[in-house]
Amino acid sequence: MPPLAAPSANGGIGGSAAGPIATEFVPYGEAPLAGSRLERLRALASALETQQFKGRIRVESYVGDFCLGGNASDGFSPADVNLPATRCDLVGNPFDDSLSVAQRQSVDFANFAATLRRRTGGDIQIEVVNGGRSQPVAYPEQDEKTTAGGWNMVAAQNNRVEFHVLPAS
Repeated sequence: MPPLAAPSANGGIGGSAAGPIATEFVPYGEAPLAGSRLERLRALASALETQQFKGRIRVESYVGDFCLGGNASDGFSPADVNLPATRCDLVGNPFDDSLSVAQRQSVDFANFAATLRRRTGGDIQIEVVNGGRSQPVAYPEQDEKTTAGGWNMVAAQNNRVEFHVLPAS
């Protein structure tokens, strides 16, 4: 896990609504708010508690569109890396698209958010936002030279969770 952002001039962790202080990528088929994303949130919250921060941690999840093989009956998985991207059975993210709001976060994630709010007397709150299909990395052209592996490398960078620290005003 990469380090958190460096402390800002006022002693707090840097970051703002303009840019994330940390980004975690979500492998295809994993709930966005679970696993390493929960561990990143725990580390960030711990650092903020130590600094007696007051405000919100905004956790934004984004969906990447993968080149997939398979079908709706048997399920989809990332296509073979050498498959031409023009031959994907589906370009999208049916796993993420099928998740309800509650399924997007693990029980451990929801419990941690509630515990943090109680433990800090509401001084630190977690705000969860579904950012949709923002694409900081542009997908390649779907032509005969583009492979599923190349396409999915970009999709993996777009399938992410960003953490923003927003001090109370």
